[in-house]
Amino acid sequence: MRFLVIIFLFCVGLSANAQADSTFTNLKEAIAAGLGVKVLILKKQKLTEFPKEITQLTNLVILDLSKNKITQIPKEIGNLTALKELNLSRNKVDSLPVELGQLRQLDKLILHHNSFRSLPDSFGTLVNLTYLDADFTNISTIPTAMGGCRKMAFFNAQHSYISKDTRLEIRKILPHDCIQLFPLTCKCN
Repeated sequence: MRFLVIIFLFCVGLSANAQADSTFTNLKEAIAAGLGVKVLILKKQKLTEFPKEITQLTNLVILDLSKNKITQIPKEIGNLTALKELNLSRNKVDSLPVELGQLRQLDKLILHHNSFRSLPDSFGTLVNLTYLDADFTNISTIPTAMGGCRKMAFFNAQHSYISKDTRLEIRKILPHDCIQLFPLTCKCN
């Protein structure tokens, strides 16, 4: 009987650990864990494509695909509606899908050091977005629809193709308390 109690407690402990540890750094393990995955960190994996399997992890809250060689983001990224933080920095992304606008829980979007030329109009629906880093990209303006991002507190596009006149227009679009707009320094990770 004592042996059964020990095994039961061991199994309960394993189950609790599995539920508490929802962070993964291996794609195969994350896919196997399915909806239990909350955080997926795949930076520096030499990925050349966005793994579409990730879009099935619909409970994902944080996704870090930084420092890879990804060029395209699939439209299925719109399935990740629980996502609060997305890091696609230091890739080779040349365009952003409009489906990013479906990520309405998104709070932090890190896109610096990519080659895309514009932000989709759908970014205006990212009502919870407080942080957007598009530094060292090829953007020259932002969509006026981004006026819907009323919680924006940080927007960085200092080393982009945004002219001084356009910067003044952007200041009119984004919240007035977005005091860190175009910061003087970049603390890139």
